[in-house]
Amino acid sequence: MAAAAIRMIDRLSSAMALVAGMAVVVLSALIVFDVVSRRFFQYSVQGTDELGGYTLALIGSLGLTYTLLQRGHPRIDIALRHFPAPLRRVLHVLAYLALFGFAAFMTVHAFSEFGETIAFSTVTNTPLQTPLWAPQSFWVFGTTAFALSCLVLAAHGAFLLFTDPEEVERRYGPITVEEEVQEYVGEEAAGSINDGGRA
Repeated sequence: MAAAAIRMIDRLSSAMALVAGMAVVVLSALIVFDVVSRRFFQYSVQGTDELGGYTLALIGSLGLTYTLLQRGHPRIDIALRHFPAPLRRVLHVLAYLALFGFAAFMTVHAFSEFGETIAFSTVTNTPLQTPLWAPQSFWVFGTTAFALSCLVLAAHGAFLLFTDPEEVERRYGPITVEEEVQEYVGEEAAGSINDGGRA
């Protein structure tokens, strides 16, 4: 059941990352059009900077879950690597629980702001007069997905502590130097580098 939930979260996070990426592409095209039209036709698209702010918020909120699954959130592990393995595994799970607490805090406030926006039909004080519920809906969705993902992964990590402790380190520990090397140069090249280091 946990594996199925994680697969579903993985698919959802990939879809959200794709939407965020498409938003950046559309914004980039709009900025290019705006620059060219101002230079040659003395015409400016209104609200490009405003849309840029919405896009930044969108990619931030929708990218949280994808980054979580890629273990991309910063982890300060200077002292962690010197702890005994059983303690490290417990701390990995506690880190995900702490992240869930932070994500839940964000989600509660996101829903609070969204509720006020709907209640007062709030629009931006800009030329576009954008209804704030539109960009905020992505924010609410992103933070909610992030909080639920943190909870599922923390629960799965806690389960693995009793069933497969070694897997906790691999799935929920910080990315190791070897994994980073493999990501950037490929597995074969990373193997050659490691062999050369041992030689």
